[in-house]
Amino acid sequence: MNNITQREQTIKSGLLAQQRMVKSLLGDKAKADKFLATAAKVATDYKLSNCNPQSIIDACIQVAQLNLDLSPSLAQAYLVPFKTKNGGKNVQLIVSKNGYIVLLDRAGWKTKSFIVREDDYFSYKINGFEEKIEFERNLDATDESFKYAVAMAKSPDGEIFIEIMNKAQIEKHRLVSNNQKGEPSDVWAQWYEEMAIKTVFKKLAKKLPLGEEVATAISVDDKVIEVTPEEKPNEDLNKMLEQPKEEKKEVVDQETGEVKQQTSLLDNTEEIPV
Repeated sequence: MNNITQREQTIKSGLLAQQRMVKSLLGDKAKADKFLATAAKVATDYKLSNCNPQSIIDACIQVAQLNLDLSPSLAQAYLVPFKTKNGGKNVQLIVSKNGYIVLLDRAGWKTKSFIVREDDYFSYKINGFEEKIEFERNLDATDESFKYAVAMAKSPDGEIFIEIMNKAQIEKHRLVSNNQKGEPSDVWAQWYEEMAIKTVFKKLAKKLPLGEEVATAISVDDKVIEVTPEEKPNEDLNKMLEQPKEEKKEVVDQETGEVKQQTSLLDNTEEIPV
């Protein structure tokens, strides 16, 4: 048995040993078996071949604890190799924007987020305890520079929560990461707006009256800044973030939470049907 085969067998055996725990977390044997099969496939990917096997197993169990799906097609969570301070390589779980949306939807919340560019019309007004956003995409824009990232959440009883971050605030957050000390690099360089949306969405989630699952997801995600990512993000992450843009005008009514039109295909993935 060569080293690669032996390593894959170690990971699969480690996951199988957690079968009872996964079944308890997911509440269904069929669902647990499907999760473990997907986890085994993702965990033995060659991109993680130099990572500590136990860190891979631990990350998979964290996904099960959050009741998220590791399938690349759903892009709820992904495993990324990171260099540790002592020079080794571990895997860390990163909960995606889609993962946060699933967690919120499970609690009965609707969500939406979008990017505002320099030539767009954007208004944010507060009247007492009422907040209102108006947004209109400029289809003839000559300056498409990033200006704001906006995230919204609507509770089961209709209460609206809004978070807005400008470029300076996004940059401050980005530079906290150990691998982002200058110009945007790695995933931030290639997918800046998508990472900005996740940043504002996560900030919004932190102040919502939510349960343990979301708090755990945020805690896991916050730990990522303590280590340094291993070279380039994996291809599954790139595919997850790559989304064509189809712009339209929209107005968000704060009183009703109604979105009259979508701004892009990106926004469409963030509006949860209930």
